This record gives sequence, C-alpha cells and structure tokens, in this order.
Amino acid sequence: MAAVVLRSYPVRVRAALLLPLIVLSACQRPTPPQSPTRSDVGSPDLDALWESSLAVLRRHDFQPDRQDRAAGIITTLPVVSQQWGEVWRQDVADSYSLLQSSIQNTQRQATVQFLKRAEDQWNIDVKVEVFRQTRPESQITTASSAYQAFSGILPTTEGSMQIVGRAEVWYCPIGRDGIMESRLLDEITARAGVDAIPIQTEAAASAP
Repeated sequence: MAAVVLRSYPVRVRAALLLPLIVLSACQRPTPPQSPTRSDVGSPDLDALWESSLAVLRRHDFQPDRQDRAAGIITTLPVVSQQWGEVWRQDVADSYSLLQSSIQNTQRQATVQFLKRAEDQWNIDVKVEVFRQTRPESQITTASSAYQAFSGILPTTEGSMQIVGRAEVWYCPIGRDGIMESRLLDEITARAGVDAIPIQTEAAASAP
C-alpha cells in the first residue's frame, strides 16, 4: 500500500521522502571509546609535534585556545559541529555524528596533551569531547500554550520566567568522539614525520 502511495508522487518528491530513510539505514552509532586515544612517538623535541598539532587542529576547524607548553597541553575553543550542507567543514568524522549534529546542535572541543616518556620519546593523548545543546523545558498546560513552547514567554517546569529573546541555553557533555580522536592523532604523527611506538603496559614492563 505504501509503495502505491509513493508512486503517486512526482519523482523529486519521492526522492525527498526516501532520502532520510536511506541515510538513517546507513548510519550506525560508533562504539564509544573505552580507553584514551594516545600513542608513543619517537621524537627528540616537542616543537615539531606541537606545530603539527596546531596545523591539524586548524585544518579540522578546531581553533586553539589554551596553549601551555610547560604543561604540554593544547585546548581548543568549543565549536558548533558540522551540519548537512557544510561540505567544507572537517570537524565531524562519520555519518552518524553528522546526522546527530544536523538534528540538534552539538559542539566539539579537542584537547591534545604531551607527556615526556624518555629522552627521545613523547606520549600524545588526543581527546575530543562532544556536547549537546539543551535549554529549560517550558510548562505546557493547555493546547494553546504548546504553540508558545519555544517563545520564551512561558515559565519553565521549575517555575522561573525567561527573558524574551534571551532563552537560557547550555551544552551538556554526551561523551567522546573516538573516530575524530584517532583521525587527529594519525594526522599529527604523519605531519610531524614521526613513528608510532607500541605502548608498553605496566605489566609488560615489570615482566622478567
């Protein structure tokens, strides 16, 4: 029956109706990272790794904010993530995340941290945190008030009033973007021209 109804629409309308279903069927939520995204690399100094990190972050639309060489840490400003149609953006690495940020505003913030492991060895840790936009829920007690749910003139569920045109909005953390973390780490090491070294666990290091 649904197929018969669809065939009654023009080709362009059918394509527009089917596109979301095709996209949703192709998107699968990535497995959340269970461990830090990090790697030991062979490099005698921090300069090449530091400059490579800044270049890679900027290439992926993460603008550096805090740069503390003494602590070995670079933190970027939170940036609203790529949405449909923004094909020039590089801050979203998979189709599920793109769909997520297109449905509801999300932000990403990257952190790159360096730890000296040996005389000619550094550990690079990359973290990309994801935040979802949220706002207080309005009290909807009648059918007519539903039309004003996003106007800012209704009291919140806690009973407070919002200033019209200045509805309170904040971003809550929803996890890490492991795919983007791995991409950034790979590009940083490749750009710096350094070799990754297998990370030795404490158990392996204490073994005879």
